[in-house]
Amino acid sequence: MLRRLLFVALCLFGVPTLGFCCECINFERPCERMGSEAIFVGRVLETQRVRHPLEKDTWTSGYSMRFSVEESLRGAPGKELTIETGTGGGDCGTPLRPGDRFLIFAYKNNDGKLWTGMCSGNRQLFGEPEEQNFLDQLRALAKLNTVSIFGRVWSTNPVWRDDDVDEVGHLPKSGIVVHARGQGPERTTKTDGDGSYEFQGLPKQKYTIAPEQLPGLDFSHAYEENYEASLSGGECKNINFKLQPSTRIRGHIALPAGFKEREIEVEAIPTSLKKINQFSGQRDFTGDNGQFDLWPLPPGDYFVGVNINSSPKADTPFQPTYYPGVTSRSSAKVVHVDLGEVKEIILPIGEVAQERTVHFVATGLDGKPLKAIYIQLEDLRHPGDAASYVNVDLDKNGNGTMKIFVGYSYHLHGSHWVSYQNDWCAKPVEIPAGTEAVDVRFDMDHKADNCDIYDIDHLKR
Repeated sequence: MLRRLLFVALCLFGVPTLGFCCECINFERPCERMGSEAIFVGRVLETQRVRHPLEKDTWTSGYSMRFSVEESLRGAPGKELTIETGTGGGDCGTPLRPGDRFLIFAYKNNDGKLWTGMCSGNRQLFGEPEEQNFLDQLRALAKLNTVSIFGRVWSTNPVWRDDDVDEVGHLPKSGIVVHARGQGPERTTKTDGDGSYEFQGLPKQKYTIAPEQLPGLDFSHAYEENYEASLSGGECKNINFKLQPSTRIRGHIALPAGFKEREIEVEAIPTSLKKINQFSGQRDFTGDNGQFDLWPLPPGDYFVGVNINSSPKADTPFQPTYYPGVTSRSSAKVVHVDLGEVKEIILPIGEVAQERTVHFVATGLDGKPLKAIYIQLEDLRHPGDAASYVNVDLDKNGNGTMKIFVGYSYHLHGSHWVSYQNDWCAKPVEIPAGTEAVDVRFDMDHKADNCDIYDIDHLKR
């Protein structure tokens, strides 16, 4: 469900919240920790439970820890320092016991306060020799005015695993020229036999790293910031490149007259795939001028279109449309792409789906009208799929409205988030295909940690 994905995103970006989702990225070298805004050795004087503010009138539990600073390696002036953290567990918090001595790596959150967590690299100190060696490395790094960038280049091949693109092979690419571009002269190096490269002693500035383009191969350009580095003195960054065949289908969509440009999901589904769901196939969201790029793709035959594995949605209210602009799969033109081929197409979108109104009233587990409700739309052509969702603010009597589309039957799954592992859930409301407006009720009748469609509809995964 979307809320679960949100919890993961919040954890990854260091925002304190509730949920069991903490996953740490492993660093290979101590220099990767030198980007922390405060690095110090200190002893915990006090760990106090507090409420950390989130948005207006909302907060989450956590701790505020007061340290005596024994040695500051970076950004920890003074004899004492206060560091914030979460409760521990899923929120990545790390409340530390008073009296213990630690090496602390901390960062500034949006509130300007210093925070730390399980993934920060903190280390309890017991006075052992290897600890001293590690601290000596950090002390030496803190004195440097230069930075370093390292990584690996390897290649894989995309393959289909059920209804999704996976990959096989993991071959290091030796002898690949890698460029480091900044404000000054460009630096280059070559990868070793294991595909590794490294730039050392670089001046502090922003760099963009890129391997020399090889015919028939490409790497993902979805997040260009992953290949950029703006580092503090002594800091390093690990930047890797996964090369895959440039086999792709790209082009642009042409929207109906009167529709403004918007982000639209385009799918490529293998013609051999018999059972599809909302996540089947390779997908991309359109960018400027409706451009899309379906990559990486194994060579083969594909149906390409919009809403071809789900029902229309509020932001994309179009009938399922296949290349070259038809609404029937039997009339679709198969797009064939060979290994290394780049196929260019134009996908016109013509038929807009007709909307249908649902009026509803929603009550909570306590029997009182809800102020807001979260509704997932399960397209019954694909049981178990949440084709889209809406969050609806309700009036004082729990009344609200939403839009569905003519020609589709749905289960509407209503729920209300109370707190983690304490959602209020309603039985699904079935809406047969039709054209007329409908009136329904959502009565929360049980609690769950996640109002999962498969569980509520008693479906097999």
